[in-house]
Amino acid sequence: MYGLIDCNNFFVSCERVFDPRFNGKKVVVLSNNDGCVIARSNEAKAAGIPMGCPAFKIKEHTDPRQVIQLSARHILYRDLSDRVMSLMSQEVDNLKQYSVDEAFFTLRRHEEVETSHRKMAELVKRVKQYVGIPVSIGFAPSRTLAKVANHIAKRDPRITDGVYWLVRPEAIDIILQRTPIEDVWGIGRRLSASLQAQGIKTAADFVKMPSSLVRSKYSVTLERTQRELMGHDCQIANPVDIAHKSIMTSRTFGKVLTDRDEIADAIVSFAERTARQLRDENSVAGSIMTYVRGDYFRQDLPFYSNSCQLVLDTPTNDTMTIVRQALNAFNNIWREGFTYRKAGVMALDIQHGGGIQLNVFDPEDHSKLRRLMTSIDSINNMYGRRSIRLAPGIQRGEWSPSQNHFNAESQTLHFYTGMMYR
Repeated sequence: MYGLIDCNNFFVSCERVFDPRFNGKKVVVLSNNDGCVIARSNEAKAAGIPMGCPAFKIKEHTDPRQVIQLSARHILYRDLSDRVMSLMSQEVDNLKQYSVDEAFFTLRRHEEVETSHRKMAELVKRVKQYVGIPVSIGFAPSRTLAKVANHIAKRDPRITDGVYWLVRPEAIDIILQRTPIEDVWGIGRRLSASLQAQGIKTAADFVKMPSSLVRSKYSVTLERTQRELMGHDCQIANPVDIAHKSIMTSRTFGKVLTDRDEIADAIVSFAERTARQLRDENSVAGSIMTYVRGDYFRQDLPFYSNSCQLVLDTPTNDTMTIVRQALNAFNNIWREGFTYRKAGVMALDIQHGGGIQLNVFDPEDHSKLRRLMTSIDSINNMYGRRSIRLAPGIQRGEWSPSQNHFNAESQTLHFYTGMMYR
């Protein structure tokens, strides 16, 4: 028997943990560039805001003044995800994380459904109490059916206790008849459109298709999905590789900024978080990009947007090196006379694993830097994030970019693009 734990409206739930004022409100979380909606509260869903909706089109669905729009904070989300998964792993067998907010696990065969239901319902309450994140759990003979069961558990947790069992064949048949084909895990827009053109409207219709036709017309993968819906375990789910090809930390400021020191302090904070995430993934970055952007929607202000990417002499995850490069890039793109609404730091050319190619002309002792970063991370893990941090990021006014000792001219300028004026 497979179980699937899923964090409900995960990104929004994370924000509500730290700001209870968002409870009961229409809340959406926007993508890194604040371009489109990537998470919605139930209230925002009820207002008709679709997933992927561009931020400027929210007004077509509801009054945007009544919608709380937040920039994504992926480091926060991963931290809370780790807490949820750690708590779950203490109670269930073979927990395998599938995404940042989902994980599959198995039940022991000798456990009875009634006993397991009470145990899982208590676990749902415990996660909510200890971490603050609402979760739902679905059980079924296969992973794809567990997805369906989890959706039912999430739909009305007051009736299901956040746990739903999709086990009996007659119950599976009824639920599949009520499940639109586009809602089946692994069937996207194009496939669902093609299937609907052939009269396949529900998951039950799909199950009745000849398997040979599914394989010849579509793929073996889709045939496995069909078999999973029949209750056969085809091992089609694998834990995600959480290593990234690039890592970005960015924020939209609460107001437009003009003070260089204030924005530079934000760049330091972003660079520190980016470096920490690189170390968490046992990765190093080959180059660092910093970008700044004004408020495009303020027609009364001159608009400026630019980015700069610098190549590192040696790939690294060292905080000091990454902060230095991020500030060097910032110095290259800073322009007086403009207002700024957003900034960010991105690590690029990421290499995963422990080994790095050293540069014979690099004067840094990288083994010493690794030991230093390990010590800093250990202290921050024990006493709280950023208990130890670089002096430029402690408080505004303590450091002035015009007097810093970082020499941008000594670095390699890889490319310089994206400049926009209005």
